[in-house]
Amino acid sequence: MPNSSHESHQVASWHEEAANLLVAARRQGTQLERLPVKLRPSTVDEGFAIQRKVSDVLERRIGAWKCALPPAGKAIAAPIYADSIYRTAQCHFSAGSVQSTVKAEPEIACFLKRDLPARRHAYGEAEVLDALGDVHLALELLGSRYSHPASLTFPELLADGLFNAGLFIGPRVDFIGGMRPDNLPAEFTISLAAAGETLVSFEGRHPDGNVLSPIVWLANFLRERGLGLQAGQAVITGSYAGVLELPLGRQLQIGFGALGILPIRFIFSE
Repeated sequence: MPNSSHESHQVASWHEEAANLLVAARRQGTQLERLPVKLRPSTVDEGFAIQRKVSDVLERRIGAWKCALPPAGKAIAAPIYADSIYRTAQCHFSAGSVQSTVKAEPEIACFLKRDLPARRHAYGEAEVLDALGDVHLALELLGSRYSHPASLTFPELLADGLFNAGLFIGPRVDFIGGMRPDNLPAEFTISLAAAGETLVSFEGRHPDGNVLSPIVWLANFLRERGLGLQAGQAVITGSYAGVLELPLGRQLQIGFGALGILPIRFIFSE
């Protein structure tokens, strides 16, 4: 008969070994080609377990979550640490190497005004909606601890937080005309303006059609694993225009249709 305690310890051990490599890459600003074969997750559960170990080892407070309604066999959920959330229009941030652009995704950030803790029964849309408070324009800042992430499996990407490198919180959305988090427009024009350059615009669309459904999914995904969402945390639910390459050092104005304009200037810090 197998020793279940011993097997559990072995599983925890290799999860922690994998997490330690990803944590070292974060702290040193370096990249891995990929995890060693013996530490490589092959399932969503293994990838998420390593992701949780990364958070445990880092001991950084979670200030937000990214999520989306997952395709079959995947789970789109990853923490964003509070010390990598920026709120001033002069956005000083550090990266693994000197670069000329920042990869970012235009998103809507929904803040929780009350906890959605772990519990036995599922959360419904009405209860999640009631827990949501302010909504802000936002940019998810992208990066990876892998040197060639496009060639890796989904569980490996999940272990590393699904490309998350930070979050910029822009202006609050004023709810007028009965607008709420569950009826924000699914489509609007994303515009990008920089001084002295021609305005660029994109037809923006939320990948899941609305911001509420992914948050309901996330609340239940975490609940089933003994985790929860906390008041004050933000949740982002998908890019309205894919990945944008934004220049460093330029004053930018990013328009979110009628919802508002997000001003930002990225400044790289060593």
